[in-house]
Amino acid sequence: MSNVISESGMDFIADNTFYIEESTLFKNIGDGIKSVEFIRVIDDKLLFVEAKTTFPNPNNPSIDNYQKFLSEANDICEKFIHSLNILASVKVCTTEEVFPDDFILPEKVIIVFILVIKNHELKWCKPIKKKIISTLPLYLKKIWKPEIYVINKNMAIKYNLIIANSDKEALT
Repeated sequence: MSNVISESGMDFIADNTFYIEESTLFKNIGDGIKSVEFIRVIDDKLLFVEAKTTFPNPNNPSIDNYQKFLSEANDICEKFIHSLNILASVKVCTTEEVFPDDFILPEKVIIVFILVIKNHELKWCKPIKKKIISTLPLYLKKIWKPEIYVINKNMAIKYNLIIANSDKEALT
């Protein structure tokens, strides 16, 4: 394994990756702009990966929890949108930033937004996905046609997004 990115207590496989959160461009943009952890290419898929340790339980009906849930969902959508814009600005050369030499974009891609929540019950992922989809602007869904996935750590291991360390729990 040549590249690994550690985020939220998980080790992500990071081959063919633009570590957007650590890019000079992102660091110099200033306040108000957010980003996912990194963008990775696998075949024809352009994965925008955001990692979280926890996320409010969408099934908890308390007002305080619901407000946190809505706020987190909005924050995730902003990260995806801003990251897509940053990527596009580098691709069309409106900035001095360049992609790493080992980050190769295919000619045609499928945009995939992935939220990996380490300590989350799988049954909570579907309502979060629904909220993210409903929160994303219609123009973005029509123009970019993104696929949206909300998964937990075990699913991320299953899909070879993160490394299952020997000291961490195995898939069941």
